Amino acid sequence: MKSATIIKQSLIALKANKLRSFFSILGIVIGVAAVVIILSLGQGLKGLVTNEIEAFGSNILDIAVKLPGVGQVGSLTSMVQGIKITTLKRSDVKDLQDQSRFPYIGAVSGQAIGQEWASYKSEEKQILLYGCSPDYPLIMKTAELSQGRFFTESEEESLTKVVVLGSGLAEKFFENEDPLEKKIKIKGQNFKVVGVLKPQGGAIFGGIDINDWGYLPLNTVLKEVLGIDYLSEIVLTVEDESYFPQAIDDISRLLRRNHNIKDPTKDDFQITTMKEILDQVNEISIILNLLLGFLAAISLLVGGIGIMNIMLVSVSERTKEIGLRKALGANSKSILYQFLIESLIITGLGGIIGIILGIVSSLIVGIGVRTQGLAWPLTISWLAIIVAFIVSMIIGVVFGLYPARKAARLSPVEAMRKE
Repeated sequence: MKSATIIKQSLIALKANKLRSFFSILGIVIGVAAVVIILSLGQGLKGLVTNEIEAFGSNILDIAVKLPGVGQVGSLTSMVQGIKITTLKRSDVKDLQDQSRFPYIGAVSGQAIGQEWASYKSEEKQILLYGCSPDYPLIMKTAELSQGRFFTESEEESLTKVVVLGSGLAEKFFENEDPLEKKIKIKGQNFKVVGVLKPQGGAIFGGIDINDWGYLPLNTVLKEVLGIDYLSEIVLTVEDESYFPQAIDDISRLLRRNHNIKDPTKDDFQITTMKEILDQVNEISIILNLLLGFLAAISLLVGGIGIMNIMLVSVSERTKEIGLRKALGANSKSILYQFLIESLIITGLGGIIGIILGIVSSLIVGIGVRTQGLAWPLTISWLAIIVAFIVSMIIGVVFGLYPARKAARLSPVEAMRKE
């Protein structure tokens, strides 16, 4: 029997049971769409995080605190549980700013973060305070001023109460007013607004919008606001990435001497480059995509089982038809191909519709996220599309083969006897 005839008969059989065919196709549509949506959104999330990190520049070194003798994950877990690591000091920042010892270091900024209530007139809000050094805008390229200036080294040294507002915070407090030279209260103390930053792409860390941060001189935050004498982090720039190995060795020696560490395995700090951070993001992204892709693929498997079930019912209902066709000369191969093609038509149509639905849904979600101020890249995972479609067709063959073989092996005499 010609292929065109077999395909035509398969389509006629599917049309005869439209509702059953619809639900069989729907199972594949949902599975394929889920794979495309999940992997496309995973790719978009990876692009968002990568873009945010790359925006800071590739020549940055990050020095973070950690528990001595414990890995990064263990340190983070301990800090979440309330353990404080107080060994990183402002004096470390001062030492790193010594150009005679570190001529390849461009800018250095310490970091101390806390949450406090801030108010202006009747407006009151709990904000994140970011204590940093005057070099901060030289390190974080996204920290560009729209108004005023950043605080100076003399203001940082003399505990001057000045603040630079994120764009969102300035809008919330001042709306139609010029914020410069105005004073806001932070922890009951007056701080003069000396500058306002441009919007930083709506970047959000842990649910806190970076545009709602208030930037204060590091020394002022430590002594006048938080009442502590330690830092959580130091960030610095190196003139060229080729200096990274030397910088890591030199900085490690300095901090070990300052912190009285003789055994490197007992370091209470960890130095990370931007490349290492990006590599970590990529590794996490791959693992998450594999996990989420596997979970989404389960729905494809369920759809395949549904197809096999439907095809078995179809074989049972059409037993007499199969016997009649065999009696009129149709061979087993023609019967097998017909039922197999029916299964492939279901999975093929489901795959195409699922891909279209997945692409449209991914773009809608991406556009929706972008309207919230996030620089979400509108990406579609073409690998997910190709893999999802191929898998759906394989499912059509695998789960359609058993019912097709069962139909092909029916004896014409036994089949004709069925009512």
